[in-house]
Amino acid sequence: MLKKIMALLLAAATLFALCACGGNESSEESKSENSADTSTNTSADASADASTDTSVDVSTDASTDTSEDASSGEYIDKEGYKQFLRVSNTDKTLKKRGFKDKGANSDYVPLNYDKMKAMWISQFDFTSVYKNGDNGTTQRSESNFKKVVSKAFDNLVDLGFNTVIVQVRPNADSFYPSAYYPASHYILGSYGKYAKYDALQIMVELAHEKGLSFHAWINPMRGMSSDNLGKIKTFYPMASWAGKASKNDYLYGRGDDGLLYLNISYEEVRELIINGAAEIVRNYDVDGVHMDDYFYWGEEPEFDKKAYEKARKQKPTLTLQQFRYNNLNALVSGIYSAIKEENKNVMFGISPAGNIDKMPTTYYADIKTWLSQDGYVDYIMPQIYFGMEHSSWSFSSTYQRWSDAITNPKIKLYAGMTLGKAQAGSRGEADAYAGAGKEEWIHNKDVIKKCFEFAVKQPDFSGYAIFCYQYMFDPLKGTPNPLTAEEVNNAKPYLTTKIKGKVIKY
Repeated sequence: MLKKIMALLLAAATLFALCACGGNESSEESKSENSADTSTNTSADASADASTDTSVDVSTDASTDTSEDASSGEYIDKEGYKQFLRVSNTDKTLKKRGFKDKGANSDYVPLNYDKMKAMWISQFDFTSVYKNGDNGTTQRSESNFKKVVSKAFDNLVDLGFNTVIVQVRPNADSFYPSAYYPASHYILGSYGKYAKYDALQIMVELAHEKGLSFHAWINPMRGMSSDNLGKIKTFYPMASWAGKASKNDYLYGRGDDGLLYLNISYEEVRELIINGAAEIVRNYDVDGVHMDDYFYWGEEPEFDKKAYEKARKQKPTLTLQQFRYNNLNALVSGIYSAIKEENKNVMFGISPAGNIDKMPTTYYADIKTWLSQDGYVDYIMPQIYFGMEHSSWSFSSTYQRWSDAITNPKIKLYAGMTLGKAQAGSRGEADAYAGAGKEEWIHNKDVIKKCFEFAVKQPDFSGYAIFCYQYMFDPLKGTPNPLTAEEVNNAKPYLTTKIKGKVIKY
């Protein structure tokens, strides 16, 4: 009899617990939906669909976290399941996408070309596409977003491009539902919201429909401002670090740009960046992951002073350069390995600043190691944002310097070029640091063409990328940028026919 009574009591307790859990989840969902920002955007942009706000405001729901082990501080685990549970509790788009195990996307066959012809699409290019206008506070409707992005990709295909490099993480945030990073204000108008649809999934699908390779672009160390950090939930690693005295050295404010930067001296910080890169490859059919040049920014000693001093206690002869080399190398090789563990054929590359002499002591980028050994990069894409007449860093001489730096024959060299100086030249603005060539972009509308003429003759030329979409087209209307139209037209033979790319067979 006693056993029966105990069994009945246990069953009742279990039923009560299940009901309580279900009630909490329902309440949480209702709270999120009810707090949605339904304000109307009165922008004059005719193509903006301002009638519907598809983002969910969660900034008022920051006090409650019913997820597992939320207060432990162990936000990053090897498989990432606990972290997924914490965030998907309130991010319904993430919950809908679901959790996948490591290597779940290993069967995907990437779409890449032996001659890359790429366009960089930055957060600034598409901020009015993701939202209802440049100053929009609501996410553009899904149907209208698809329409605008489809037109943009059509423009690129018509000009001969075969690859898009799309920014998805500019400030330690995310353009897709992430378990590690909060949704970006570039797509929702402000932090503290979740998107109702997955913009990255849509862009990847549209790109592949049009034969475009899709590379997801991340900035590893650049974070958001302190004010914006205060708007996101503490189950995101960056926000949790800011609230712990033992981890306040994980983030550092430079002061000149108002942003916080991630201190990669610490393994936990590096793991966040690495997990974020792996998350992209695991959940999306991306063909590459692309890392920008926001590494270290000079000899500023305060950034990682505590960590450096601790390291010197173990090795007194350790220089700051070697310390930072070690940290950045650990990050780069860690990202590379994580990507290959998800899908061995997905590419990983880095786009450093063009001035190769600044790599060792300004950016602390150990390019000698990256470009000589396996396990770091598949390609290097230096930003050779110079004309042929630049006194110190002409396009041709800079290209050659980077070419000479590559000693691993497996690593591809892509030339990064910009239309920004062509646009400035059309406004009569000189290239201030170009010396005798400072007016090259003002008086000539074939600078990019001349760069192509040189590049295609080089035996290691594997392709190019042009910065950026808004310098070539109006992001919303899809019409050519009048300030660069002549420059683009003169370079068109190389864009459309003279450089041909074939699909790489894996």
